[in-house]
Amino acid sequence: MRSLGKMGVVMKLAFATIAGRFVHHKKDERGFTLVEALLSFSVFCMISFSLPLMMKGFMMIKNDLVPPHYYEWNLFNESVRNELKNVEAVEIAPQHISFVMDGETILYETYDQSIRRRVNNRGHEIVLQAVDQVTFTSIRGGVHLDLEFEGGEKVEGDFMCFSPFEGSFSP
Repeated sequence: MRSLGKMGVVMKLAFATIAGRFVHHKKDERGFTLVEALLSFSVFCMISFSLPLMMKGFMMIKNDLVPPHYYEWNLFNESVRNELKNVEAVEIAPQHISFVMDGETILYETYDQSIRRRVNNRGHEIVLQAVDQVTFTSIRGGVHLDLEFEGGEKVEGDFMCFSPFEGSFSP
């Protein structure tokens, strides 16, 4: 640049000024490098690839929290068996069963898509859910229940009583 004379000095000053400003700004603001871009992209990919796995895990947990029909059926089955052991009178109709136990009238009846339990025609205790079809019939010494859940699963149960029957019971 010395050989250029005055023009070289002017160019030298211009480059120094531009370089000084550029270096000065470079110190204040870091640029976004290719390494940082690749790192950010890899983190984004790991998160986006793991989301479907997490969603599937949450769905499995949700399905495990909802009890299958047979758990609900077994609980209902045991509870009706225990109540029918010491009844005083039983009345059976296709859509409900009613009996007297310890002076209280207990009624199991269909209600929408469920079976509910009522005591003295009060209360609303849902004992079976997602029921599509239910039929109570009288059998010798007890009650037979045919039940179909909404998914098409069919179950049946016999509940024996040790008391006189009323209604459609025939010895």
